[in-house]
Amino acid sequence: MPTEVERIVEWLRAQAKSAGKSAAVVGLSGGIDSATVAALAKQAFGDRAFGLIMPCDSSPKDAEDALFAAEAIGLQHRTVDLTPVFQELRETLGLPDGAPRLAIANLKPRLRMITLYAEAAVRGALVLGTGNRSELEIGYFTKYGDGGVDLLPLGGFLKREVRELARQIGVPERIIERQPSAGLWEGQTDESEMGMSYAELDQYLASGEGSPVVAGLVDNLHGASEHKRALPPVFPR
Repeated sequence: MPTEVERIVEWLRAQAKSAGKSAAVVGLSGGIDSATVAALAKQAFGDRAFGLIMPCDSSPKDAEDALFAAEAIGLQHRTVDLTPVFQELRETLGLPDGAPRLAIANLKPRLRMITLYAEAAVRGALVLGTGNRSELEIGYFTKYGDGGVDLLPLGGFLKREVRELARQIGVPERIIERQPSAGLWEGQTDESEMGMSYAELDQYLASGEGSPVVAGLVDNLHGASEHKRALPPVFPR
């Protein structure tokens, strides 16, 4: 019987074939999700898998870990520094330091989405997303940013299950144990922004069990982010 990794690899190949593609592009953030998707892409597409490291007014550690992951996986890659573009766009839009934090921060994943699709167009490739089920369920992604992708190989896996996949496919332990962060601003972490730990979130999604605080958070976030998981409504004529 095929392993979970083998099943995902075959699914990626089948999805690409149905789209008339045989290549994939993935953004490397330095975290476990992107490294796992990169490793899956490498197995599925070999040298036709490509990684982009896209620093964007972000911590140098993110790019260092992304490079470390790409080299450990053996993935072809290049770095595109989006910091100057981000700063110029922010200035053009008139978003000063006092502007809402997310209005500024969400420019970063949206610039990365544009970059990934430009690379994919050149290579005749699909863009692989790195979101997992835990994040998708509560809308912990940027609409038309890291949510703007062609395929979500980890979309059915809880964060704890991604860690298992990562170990199975050979992602370095340094990346697996790295504190999850979207790198939206200095000191930002996933769990502090979500208001709960991944362990609490995964437990509630898997079993419906959790504290009233966690249950309320998850249910509210799921409802408020429903629009992120759906195509734009079309007026019914």
